[in-house]
Amino acid sequence: MTTPFETNNRQPGFNKKQIIGLVTAILVIAVLVIGIITMTEKIEPGYKGVVYSLNGGIKDEVLDQGLQFVMPWEQVTQYPVSTETVYLTKGNDGGSTADGSFNINTYDGKSVNVDVVYSYKMAPEKLPHIFTKFRRQTHEEIQAGYLKTQIKSVMQEVSTLYSVLGVYAEKRAEITKEMQELLTARLEVDGIIIENFSLSDVRPDEETLVSLQKIADAQNQQEYLKREQKNKEQEAINAKIEAEGKKAVAIVNAEAEAEQTRINADAQAKANELLAASLTAEIIQDNWIKRWDGIMPKVSGGSNSIVQIPAEMFGDQKAESGQ
Repeated sequence: MTTPFETNNRQPGFNKKQIIGLVTAILVIAVLVIGIITMTEKIEPGYKGVVYSLNGGIKDEVLDQGLQFVMPWEQVTQYPVSTETVYLTKGNDGGSTADGSFNINTYDGKSVNVDVVYSYKMAPEKLPHIFTKFRRQTHEEIQAGYLKTQIKSVMQEVSTLYSVLGVYAEKRAEITKEMQELLTARLEVDGIIIENFSLSDVRPDEETLVSLQKIADAQNQQEYLKREQKNKEQEAINAKIEAEGKKAVAIVNAEAEAEQTRINADAQAKANELLAASLTAEIIQDNWIKRWDGIMPKVSGGSNSIVQIPAEMFGDQKAESGQ
């Protein structure tokens, strides 16, 4: 028999039904959480997902970025549809410590080591094709395998058409453009779009580099001599132009002086004509009479006597005529 004291000290607890219900609820919640986790896929920004179903194969519709619902028997492979930049260099550009550079040959039998930087993306409508062609490979695996092989093949095909000097310096831009065009044509059929391609560095061997430097020095010297020759020719042309200009100015000045002399001579002759026309016998006689001082003119002896008229009379007459 239970005493009142024992009844008051009995602790409340869960009965068997309550414990079973609680465990069931926890299991249901766990299943739901696991289901949500396994049935959602996070598509990263700049990527789209290809869905492969174990019972139906590849789905034509690709998944956009964000959380997407998928069935537990479906697998998702993500591919970049925005620009991805890849560094295939000797150093650690792009965060890679591996040597991704290439050795390519030139038509004159030389070998050069080159660094490549390129950017690409994948066409969304071609993602199911890419998934099938490359057998579910990720884009990193495609980069490291197929893309690198195609790039090396294209570079080798183009570089063998040029000399080592052309690849190293003279034709690098032209060569880079040819490589990008050829690579683009080969990859775009599979939905891989090359946006940019460059030879970021070209490294010949030491012996070749010394030879190239000598060639470059000789070319620079030749260019310098050409510029000097051109400058001398230009100076000669400028001197000739200056001399011809001075000659033309001298001719113009001489002609101007001659014309002025002619004008002065014509004016003097005209003045002389007017003066001569104004000196009639009557005017001379009248002026002589006015200026006569009462002294008889002096006559040289002989039967042919000459009357000497003072010269100042004529000077006075000319002065008056000039006024």
